[in-house]
Amino acid sequence: MDSVPYDFYVAGPFFTPGQVASMERLEGVLAAHARRMFRPRLASDVRVVGPRACYDEDLAAIMASGAVIANLVDDDPGTMMEIGFATGRGVPVYGYLEGLGDGDQVNLMIAQAAGALFSGPEDLDRWLSGGERRDARVVQF
Repeated sequence: MDSVPYDFYVAGPFFTPGQVASMERLEGVLAAHARRMFRPRLASDVRVVGPRACYDEDLAAIMASGAVIANLVDDDPGTMMEIGFATGRGVPVYGYLEGLGDGDQVNLMIAQAAGALFSGPEDLDRWLSGGERRDARVVQF
């Protein structure tokens, strides 16, 4: 992933304390593995730069990233748009949903777009460390 400025564009909602905590855990694993991240939640303040500038910056950052890792907590529509944009542009996408397990439901458009679905920090850490992992056997609807 050295040919792009960012290893990962870290997509996900950050509107509630629970969402922020989940994003921080995800980002913490990536940081522990020295991955370069674009974090939209910290990049620009829409109240300062305006919606269009924020939108343009985020899409440019997706294109400047080796992959998108999307926190699927709360089915955030902005995150879903980022997944679709990345997929349409050929940028690899990975899903992250803390507590994801066998039998859980994941929308088929998201499950099919994701190269892997990580079930939380430990699962992502194991993968980044080169360890074996397996996706949860999710129900796609």
